[in-house]
Order: sequence, then structure tokens, then C-alpha cells
Amino acid sequence: MRQVFLNSFPFRLLFLIICLIQVNNISAQNNLLLNGGFEDINTCSEYNSECGVEGWFYLKDVKAQMLSNDSAHPAMGSNSFGLFFNWLGYTGFSPLIGTVLPCRLQKDKHYSFKGMVSAKLNPKLIFKAGVTTGEKFYVPKRPFSPAMHPDSITQIQRVPGTDFYQFEFSFIANGKEKYLTFGTYIEEDTLSGKKNLIGTQSVSVVLDNFQLLPSDKNEMVCNDFVKNKKQIYNYNFRHKEMDYSLYGKGEIAILINGPDSNTITHTQLPAPEEKTVNADTLKLGDVFFDFNKANLKPGFLKLLETFFRTRQPDQPIDSIYIEGHTDSIGTDGRNLQLSRQRSESVQSWLLSNKILPGELIHIHPFGKTKPIATNTTPQGRALNRRVELIVFRKPKK
Repeated sequence: MRQVFLNSFPFRLLFLIICLIQVNNISAQNNLLLNGGFEDINTCSEYNSECGVEGWFYLKDVKAQMLSNDSAHPAMGSNSFGLFFNWLGYTGFSPLIGTVLPCRLQKDKHYSFKGMVSAKLNPKLIFKAGVTTGEKFYVPKRPFSPAMHPDSITQIQRVPGTDFYQFEFSFIANGKEKYLTFGTYIEEDTLSGKKNLIGTQSVSVVLDNFQLLPSDKNEMVCNDFVKNKKQIYNYNFRHKEMDYSLYGKGEIAILINGPDSNTITHTQLPAPEEKTVNADTLKLGDVFFDFNKANLKPGFLKLLETFFRTRQPDQPIDSIYIEGHTDSIGTDGRNLQLSRQRSESVQSWLLSNKILPGELIHIHPFGKTKPIATNTTPQGRALNRRVELIVFRKPKK
């Protein structure tokens, strides 16, 4: 990406059609970023006036400005976000803006960061967008930054009929991401014997339609998404206080905490197809497992064999959902792990006995989030420790 020149609005019709198609293609997925379209405007506490966008933060060297679109087309919204700064010769990753993630990502799962960017700078400069995620907002040469590894965004293409570029960056989460930082790599084009630039170089960048999308279409926002959004939006400090926090510690005074089951994204149980109108549920208490373990006891194996040996030949099994549940004792992480491991043990038995192919057996670990009895008594906790097999059957022939 050489030079991307900001084109004034309105955008051309072709661009609007392309954007609308892109919006429709992602409508079934959940954007895990807050205010990715930069529509919500922040009122800062210092001056009690509008001074930025909700949910996004930046250092003092970057000047921000809302840009109103002439067209209120739903593909673009009403606003874009303009950023202005001076390039002083640094060729490494320079942060422009960052945001706090309202939900923690799932470890080892795939995600895509997408958006649109347009920039105006000296034609002798080479501009590249970049991104990094981590437990901090990225600031070059600060003690908290070496553990973070910014990357340039190489998957980028021109949006026909405009001066905007559509970009996409894919990564695998480690489960510790709290901040996403968007920035730039700028260097001088020294090819063809061009002379070195002299003086400060001004750069302007315009952003829109930022999205962080899970590759799993069934992955949903966390249970505390609305609560965390409100907390992030309530941070109304800008200017010095924001700059000191980001530069000094790589974070601002927003603490997203709570049990894992409420703060980590979760997978939504897919709705059964219309053909699976009948279902049987087999509830298995933890008496079929060793204490705090996932291996199946012989009594469990006999029960499974009996249950599936009496299958109705005129209503063959279409698919099986395995739901794992625990009581409230122990950490959220351990409960989710144990409910998953026990579900996987049942899945392994079904596969080894050729009950169904693997793609028709779905695991859904819930940990302690779906109790059916009180957790204040031993009897109630025993009922909550269970594995449920939901067996969907095809209609009778």
C-alpha cells in the first residue's frame, strides 16, 4: 500500500453496493469490538463536550476527529474516524488507536480483524497498517511491550471506485487478550535513488467498519457483554489522563473481571434441523464418573449400551448433543474443563461403538452455568453434576 488518499464523501454507488454485500455476509456473526463503526461519540469529562469516540483510546501525539459522511447509507453509517499525526522517521509499529475487548477470546480459536482504511501522506513514503492484541495497549519501547508482537496487515485490497482499502488480519487467540491496538508502519521509499525526506511529514488516516469476528459462526459474545460495554463507555477521560495511563502502564482504569463463564465468549447451541422433530434426553449423574475425573465407570458403559441397543429402527438417530455440567465448587476454569472432558469421554464411546459419525456428535460444556438445583446443599450439588445426552431422531417413515 503506497499512498491512500482520503476521498471526500459521498462515496460512489459501486462502493456502497460492495459494502452492503460485506455487511450482509457478516450479519450472522457477532462483532467482538465495541463501536467498530465509530458511530457512538464520547463526551469527555474535562470539557463536558464531544471529544472522541466511545470505546477507543489513543496517545497525545495522535489527534482525532469525527468525520461525518454525507450519505447515511447503512453500509457506512454516519461517521468515520479521522486520525492525524506527524511522522518523525520511526519505521517500527506506531500505535494509532486501541480498544478494550468487552469479552475474552477463546484460547486456540481463530479470529479475523477486518476494517477499512484510507490515508494521505507524502508519495515518497510507504504506508502499511498493523495490529497487535495482548494484555496491554502497545507502546513502543515500554517495559510492558516486548511480550507483544505487532504484525503488518498484508491482506489488503482496494475498494473499487474509492480511495479506501479493505483489510483483514487472521490470528489464533491465546485467551489472554484484553486490548487490540491498531497502528502503522511507515518508511521512506529509497528505491530509484530518491533523496531522503527533510522535515516533519504529516499523515492523515481515516478508519471505518472495524470488526473482530470469530471463525466459528456459533461463537457468541460473553454473558457480561452489555455490562462490560457500559463500563467501557463510562470511561470519559481523554487528553492527559488517558495519555498517562496508556503510556505509563499500557492500560486505562477499566477492569473487566468476573467468572470465566460470564466474561469469555461462548458457543451457542445450534438449533436442530426441522427434520429432527423428536428427541430423547439421557441424564447421567456424576456417580458414573470417578470423583473429579472424566473416565467412565463400568456402570455407565452398561447403561449406554442398553440405551442405544434399543434404538427405534423406524426413527434413526439424526444427531446427538452432549452437554456437560458441574456444581459451583471450584474455579470456573476447572469446571469448564471437567465438563468438557466428561463430554469428550462420552463422545469417544459413541465414536468407538459407531453410534454416529463424529460430525453429528456435538459437545457443549457449560461448567456451573446451568444448575438444575441449589448449590448450597450436597444433594443439590449432586444433581448439578451431570452429563446430558440429547438424542435427536428423524421422523418416522
